[in-house]
Amino acid sequence: METAKKEFQNLVYQSMKSYGLDELSSKLLAVLYSAPDPLTLDDLSKMSGYSFSAVSASMKLLSGVKLVEKTKRSGSKKLYFSVQRDMLTLSINAIKSKNEHMVVPAIQNLPAMIERCRNSDAEESEEMLNIIEDYYQQMVALELIFKKLIEYTENIRTEVNKR
Repeated sequence: METAKKEFQNLVYQSMKSYGLDELSSKLLAVLYSAPDPLTLDDLSKMSGYSFSAVSASMKLLSGVKLVEKTKRSGSKKLYFSVQRDMLTLSINAIKSKNEHMVVPAIQNLPAMIERCRNSDAEESEEMLNIIEDYYQQMVALELIFKKLIEYTENIRTEVNKR
């Protein structure tokens, strides 16, 4: 059974690395995914072989982007961490987080930058304007892609759950 658990953890680790996560975050998600119950920072530190402070920083990041959930148990001061085991929900949450932290701020802030470049007399302002406008168009496209991808994924989940 231990071999199957290690193989499964390695598979999850590789999947998380494909999301672009670093080694520690990927390892922590693999440990959490294979754990039947939520784990504390101490547990995660011991199971991953990383220091408590490194694990703590990584878990703060992972919970911030909604890849893990943290809870407290009554009568305990410790935080307990778990991972969303539904890969469709995990993927949807990752897409929503990327949209919220990368795309939305860009779409909100870039029009003012574009306007400042248009009003600038600096030599390089035309080149910068082209770069910023291109980036803005990419963010608009990404927002639409993310929206459609979330809708498509939710439709698939509904279809699969009917079976």
